[in-house]
Amino acid sequence: MAALWLIVRILLWMLAVLLGLVVAALFVPITAELRADETDFAAWLRVLFVRIKLYPRPEKEEKPRREKRKKEKKARPTPAENAPAEKAPVQSAQQAAPAQEPPTEAAPASKAGTAGGPAPKKQAKTQEAKSPSLADKLPKDLDRTLALVSTAGGAVRRLLAGLTVHGIKAFLPVHKDAAADTALAVGRVWAAVGAGLGALQNFIRIRPGEITVQPDYTGDEERKASFSCKITGCLFIMVSVGIWAFRRLREQKFL
Repeated sequence: MAALWLIVRILLWMLAVLLGLVVAALFVPITAELRADETDFAAWLRVLFVRIKLYPRPEKEEKPRREKRKKEKKARPTPAENAPAEKAPVQSAQQAAPAQEPPTEAAPASKAGTAGGPAPKKQAKTQEAKSPSLADKLPKDLDRTLALVSTAGGAVRRLLAGLTVHGIKAFLPVHKDAAADTALAVGRVWAAVGAGLGALQNFIRIRPGEITVQPDYTGDEERKASFSCKITGCLFIMVSVGIWAFRRLREQKFL
């Protein structure tokens, strides 16, 4: 009995450790690193101290394949001798043609009514099932579509709210033909950057980083436009958003 109780305690401790690891894994931050310039794009995924390159994938070295000789298992059939084609017996036209039956007189199709009274008229009463018109279908389909869009929008909004964009590094050279046009273009770019960051901060947390808009008056700037950032999220938030979306779809009878 004591040995059985010891085994049960060991199993319970193993189960508790496993559940603890699962819960800890749900709260481990997951970071996606993005880098892009005018010609290349690269992405990495970092979990704690493990970094995995997502794109571009490293090319695998192709192993030399040995040529395999195919053995003929079935022998080729020998060509048959050209035998003279037998002619089918030609039937005479009289034997081939079927015997024609004499035309029979058509019976009077119309049935006259009884003398002295009009013929009775049969009124066919067919009740066709009325299919619902487009006007009847449209409100139901529109309501289902709006419910689906609402659920998808809520899931995306909750998912973005759990992400954080940080480590932003952006460099953008601006060059125009005239110096005055270059200065005006730099001002427009800064205005667009400020408006874009302000709009994005309504949906996702953004920590401002190093953003440089370099005016290039002479056109001799050697550095190219580049951008890099890090997006950090938590697996627990992603799982909770998925469960919420699944419950909403079940309530709306999509699943």
